[in-house]
Amino acid sequence: MVAKKPRIVIIGAGMAGLTAANKLHTATASTDMFELYVVEGGSRIGGRINTSDFGGDRIEMGATWIHGILDSPIHKIAQQTHSLHSDQPWECMDADSATPTTIAEGGFLLPPSIVHPITNLFNTLMDYAQAKRTLIPHKPTTATLSIGSFLRHGLDAYWDSLKEQEEVEGFGNWSRRLLEEAIFAMHENTQRTYTSAGDLSTLDYKAESEYRMFGGEEITIAKGYLSVIESLASVLPDGCIQLGRKVTRIEWQAENSGSGNGFCSSRPVKLHFCDGSDMCADHVIITVSLGVLKAAIRDDHSGSGSEFSPNPSQNQQSVEEQMGGSYSQNPLFHNSWSLLQWP
Repeated sequence: MVAKKPRIVIIGAGMAGLTAANKLHTATASTDMFELYVVEGGSRIGGRINTSDFGGDRIEMGATWIHGILDSPIHKIAQQTHSLHSDQPWECMDADSATPTTIAEGGFLLPPSIVHPITNLFNTLMDYAQAKRTLIPHKPTTATLSIGSFLRHGLDAYWDSLKEQEEVEGFGNWSRRLLEEAIFAMHENTQRTYTSAGDLSTLDYKAESEYRMFGGEEITIAKGYLSVIESLASVLPDGCIQLGRKVTRIEWQAENSGSGNGFCSSRPVKLHFCDGSDMCADHVIITVSLGVLKAAIRDDHSGSGSEFSPNPSQNQQSVEEQMGGSYSQNPLFHNSWSLLQWP
């Protein structure tokens, strides 16, 4: 009798799911050791990575940056696949300006003497939040501290620490205080794009220090982020990736509980799909986005239909405290873009 091979199912064909599948497939000495499947609810691979052409340029509709190139596995793949150079223009190919220009409403060009102190304050506060610095001055004492409240407390403390400042002139109705407030808000809005948060007050302060970036410069990928995804998927055998298979429920039973309730013999996990089909597995790796996972857990709590059976333990549900949100990227195109004059 031929022994049944273990079956591993990965949910999600984004970066995490395809990386897991790639590692499992390439690390084994023989493909006969286990069955491997990647099930994806959408019609394409990549998840939030979605490279597209727009106005003759290559742009990213989702993930865009390699956040630090030193020891980055993504940068390594991009190098190996020759994806860091392209004849076609690509998004942020010139990176960010080392000397940005800050302009207030009304077309007023702001001097460094106004911009730099607030910029330095914001960067210092974020260094504390990300544990790059340890002694936190004026930290508010609250058990539910958010990034938003921490930053605002820091700005208030900065203003309280200053003696009377000389008022600015020549900026219309703008006062020094209003300009400093607007500069600080500008950096807050930029930070929101980093964390996909509509409101920084929804970001947990403790979780911010858990995020780690690789060293070195931050760059975009000339041939598109999708080139990395395609490289990961290229080694997988035909039939391994199954598109259009949205998982609606995951059931698990202990190994010693028998094979009742419709479970496959000896396979403890059963996946239910939106088309009514199901699949049994020995091991399941869930790689859906944090937002999708949080929504599933909230549905469990609300009683609107559990996606997990049994429900995750309290420790596993700590995902509720983690940061994350959603935002949309909207590219703009103008036929005479190069002729536009920006004050």
